Amino acid sequence: MSKKNLSIEALGGLSGDMFLGAFLDLGLPVELLRENLEKVGLGRFFSLATTSTERHGIAACKVDFPTLAAAAANPAPKTLAAVESFLRAADLPGKITTISLEIFRRLAAAEAKVHGSTIEKVHFHEVGDYDTLADIVGVAVALDWCEPESVSIKPVPLGTGFVDCAHGRLPIPVPAVMVLLEGLPVVESGIEAELITPTGAAIFKTLVELFPTFNKVAYRLGCSGYGAGSRQHQKRPNLLRLTLGEVDPAAGTVGDNPYALESLIVLEVSLDDLTPEKLAALQDRLLVEGALDVVTWPVVMKKGRCGMILQVLLRQADESEIVDRIFSESPTLGIRRRLSERYFLEREIRQYQTSFGEIRCKIARNRQGKVLNIKPEHDDLVSLAKRHALPLTRLEQLILSELHTLEGRL
Repeated sequence: MSKKNLSIEALGGLSGDMFLGAFLDLGLPVELLRENLEKVGLGRFFSLATTSTERHGIAACKVDFPTLAAAAANPAPKTLAAVESFLRAADLPGKITTISLEIFRRLAAAEAKVHGSTIEKVHFHEVGDYDTLADIVGVAVALDWCEPESVSIKPVPLGTGFVDCAHGRLPIPVPAVMVLLEGLPVVESGIEAELITPTGAAIFKTLVELFPTFNKVAYRLGCSGYGAGSRQHQKRPNLLRLTLGEVDPAAGTVGDNPYALESLIVLEVSLDDLTPEKLAALQDRLLVEGALDVVTWPVVMKKGRCGMILQVLLRQADESEIVDRIFSESPTLGIRRRLSERYFLEREIRQYQTSFGEIRCKIARNRQGKVLNIKPEHDDLVSLAKRHALPLTRLEQLILSELHTLEGRL
């Protein structure tokens, strides 16, 4: 059975409306989009406008959400808690709500980090209007429609210069975008304009984290869709291209094995002159740079010196940044490299209502869709344990017991 792959190419920009335009050009039924957006205010607080346009001679779809007069008396939610309440009251399909909230959580986390606040206290400014809400919910509708099982990505082009916003004059890319793109491949474009919006970066980050990411893995091309931004650039067409294809079974799996397989890189170094504190800091930085796993173990090196082996598992797209990080943060003069492969379980984050409250869980499945592991999110467990004055381990056991009764419907 083939796996659908969604290829994401930010040819000249990355924004919420460009994602949605590309999905519509790819074949997302506009009536399906309207049906779901009506539940969050389409026709009451905002309208939907789609136009056919072109960038550098390439036909594309441009999406806009003009605000209606009633929106002034009914402003869009400005905090994460308000967004969650709004979306849960909208009666959207569960998967659409879950994906939308994941995108908003990443936006809130990025804004909180930039402003030294928390996701509960941070307020959405430019990304807190109905057009952003419609972009994010619309993309969630599109993902539910096309049901990709994996994504592949190419480096995202960064603009340069400055932009004026609610917080003042900010550098491009704006700080929230820099946080959201941490660990992802980027390239300098040389264009003095804001190419990546926080909403576009949050959608991109969510897709990469929700679905297995294949880079440089063969897949059969399917149809493509182009979403247009609002500007014309000489150096690059202001377009986002999405392509649906099928992962080549020979490249992504082995025979009828129930577990997916991907090609990775393993880097190793031997260290005997790096303090434990600096080694721990290096491990943290490598994970931020995109490493999938970082482990160390003690060894005895030449002349009887005690040392450590540092081993890093990564995808090829992140290799350059990680090699640079190891050389800049450690005294090593060489890095061993080898190709490797790993079996992995496909995973998704889902929200569940339990007798103790709502909790996010990571669901791991094999290629046949069988659930092999359910892991509640630690931060949610801690919050619920405090609320109910229960030991963390006991609460986890009780919640897992409830979830396993739902396993047939996961």
